[in-house]
Amino acid sequence: MAFNPPFPPLAAALLAERFGLQDCPPEGPFVPREQLVELARTLKEELHYSYFVHCTAIHHPGTDELPEHCVVVYALRKLGQGSHVLRFRVRVPQGETTPSLARVWVGADWEEREQFDLLGVRFQGHPDLRRIMLPEDWQGHPLRKEYAIDTPHFPWR
Repeated sequence: MAFNPPFPPLAAALLAERFGLQDCPPEGPFVPREQLVELARTLKEELHYSYFVHCTAIHHPGTDELPEHCVVVYALRKLGQGSHVLRFRVRVPQGETTPSLARVWVGADWEEREQFDLLGVRFQGHPDLRRIMLPEDWQGHPLRKEYAIDTPHFPWR
């Protein structure tokens, strides 16, 4: 298996066997969106990753190799002796959605709202997907690469 330490052997074996994820760079494997919720439930219920650390997203403009998309990175922690953080990622093409994990970990609720607010990632099945940091009338998503840094917004600029 190509999983890099400190990726735990039990989690690596489960990801390879059940989800076909053979490679795991330090930033975590890419998980197909259609397997995301099943993987999350498995990690929580079977491997006891009970603490949702965070999710974050990165906007990638289109290139010759890949169309425009966002990558959502999740981090989980298994509490107790030998505690460590496990990461996995999902690629979300522009204009598409990814499943929400707020029903698996309640802590994902506000984290997903933040990614929606700042980058425009839409989480399907989220219980309350609306802006969390910026005013409701804010235009655009300021952490996207095409968002002009000098865009005027009252009362800030």
